[in-house]
Amino acid sequence: MKGLTWRVTTIVATILFSLYLLTPTFLKFSKDVSIPKVSKPSDPWYFGVLPSEVLKLGLDLRGGLHLVLGIDFEEVHRDAVSKLKTQFKDIAEREKLSGFKFETTSDNFITVQYTDAATWKQLDKALMRDLGDTVEFDSDKGNLAKFKMSPFWRSKVDERAVEQSLETLRNRIDEFGIAEPIIQKQGEEKILVQFPGLQEPGRLKEIISRTAKLSFQIERSGPEEDGKPSMEDLKKWVAQFVSEKKITLTETAPITKHLRDLNNFLAGKIPSNTELLFQKKTNINTKVAEYIPYLLDREALVTGEDLEDAYFSYDQEQKPIVNFSLTTAGASKFEKATGENVGKYMAIVLDNNVHSAPRIKTKIGGGRAMIEMGSEGRGIEEVTKDAVDTALVLRSGALPARLEFLEERVVGPSLGADAIKAGTYSLVAGLLLVFLFMGIYYKTSGLFANFALILNGLFILAILAAFEGTLTLPGLAGITLTLGMAVDANVLILEHMREEIAMGKSLGMALAEGYHRAFSAIIDSHITTVIAGIVLLNFGYGPIRGFAVTLLIGLTASLYTSVFVTRVIFDYFIVAKGRKTISI
Repeated sequence: MKGLTWRVTTIVATILFSLYLLTPTFLKFSKDVSIPKVSKPSDPWYFGVLPSEVLKLGLDLRGGLHLVLGIDFEEVHRDAVSKLKTQFKDIAEREKLSGFKFETTSDNFITVQYTDAATWKQLDKALMRDLGDTVEFDSDKGNLAKFKMSPFWRSKVDERAVEQSLETLRNRIDEFGIAEPIIQKQGEEKILVQFPGLQEPGRLKEIISRTAKLSFQIERSGPEEDGKPSMEDLKKWVAQFVSEKKITLTETAPITKHLRDLNNFLAGKIPSNTELLFQKKTNINTKVAEYIPYLLDREALVTGEDLEDAYFSYDQEQKPIVNFSLTTAGASKFEKATGENVGKYMAIVLDNNVHSAPRIKTKIGGGRAMIEMGSEGRGIEEVTKDAVDTALVLRSGALPARLEFLEERVVGPSLGADAIKAGTYSLVAGLLLVFLFMGIYYKTSGLFANFALILNGLFILAILAAFEGTLTLPGLAGITLTLGMAVDANVLILEHMREEIAMGKSLGMALAEGYHRAFSAIIDSHITTVIAGIVLLNFGYGPIRGFAVTLLIGLTASLYTSVFVTRVIFDYFIVAKGRKTISI
């Protein structure tokens, strides 16, 4: 009786704890009450007692937006090579070696032009010592050495790009205020994003797609720069590019969509280490957009990596702007760079779009600046929303490269409601048939198995809620499968008990033998299914992972209920109640 007491206590405690974990889920879906992570004094008393974790409904049950995103790895590699070029310069300065010219090529090589072979050997030795795992030597002809990224470093760059994209997207979604998003890797190079119940897919897609790359770059076009291309030259070359490439420019496909091809076309026409970007200006009367070309230094004075904070506000004329502040190191670089370029124009570039290009009148200290949003051709509400979103994406950090929408699917809430209804009906209908069969065929013993089956479902949902799991249609299928396996385990036990009773053994002996003989078969079936579930969890994604998660949780609950709980119920009737027979 002593051993029975602690086992009954364990089961009761498990049931009460499961109900405790599921209470926030019940409140949310029945009364639309959400338990906050940090309760306020004005909140009801139970907010401070109950957990905030709830069971989430997946996209197929709730509706929303499903996206599969791809990363522009060519842009990632180009930025990585540019950073390596900066490291080359830093190493040369540290070693106090001069007489070199460092550049990057369109096919992602780093070139080092040198005048003295002996000095070059010293630098080459230093480069291999510091960057031996990062770069590979390619060739050395006519005082021009070429390097490229090593395969090892390229794979690291790609891996970091995916991880940075995931982290940045999570930060942006949190700032946007969407509850229960699903953001995870799909394979090695893609990102799966799901937003259940989303109401503004257009605005969210725009926020996701913005790389939020901020940079300050010196302008190299105009009459102030003797010998540099004029604005008329740039416009003529742009028109030539459009004509030769037979490009049709539209409002949705402007020249800014072809920046990479355009800059490759201009190689040889514009100075090396410069690039052509555009500022968009919309005529307030005709609403026609004009794209003003700017020739800028490719190497930025300061980038978004030096950004500390960004926030939306208004200027003195009550126009929406984005104020931002730089880190201590960034402010120091900005002050030094502006001091060295007094009198020149400095373009403020965000996502390859020139927002403004003011003249540097004096050295700028303090590490604070602003971005004018430009209201030509737009209403104040649109400009304000643009400023709010720009501050949001700047605060959350820049993406390593542009994201491409590879797959997009919007699931309506009515479809989600139908899926919930169909899934619930099928689950309830299946359970009712099982309950009827077990009750009719195994009588009282079948009722014990049915009770364990109900607890099985309760424990699965409680565990999912505790870890804020997401329940999907495949997840419902996983629950149904594990409930079926739990019934199968009870059938094995009851059939062995029948055999033992038919051989004339007492109920107690039949019970012990029934569980002993069925245990190995139950363990074998659960282990093989667990192996399959682990494989699905590790190599699958999306719906497959949802099925695998609920399957593995359900198998754990199934072992507990079918072996431990039912045995305690039988022992209670035999030991505590003194029953000599039981219908089976």
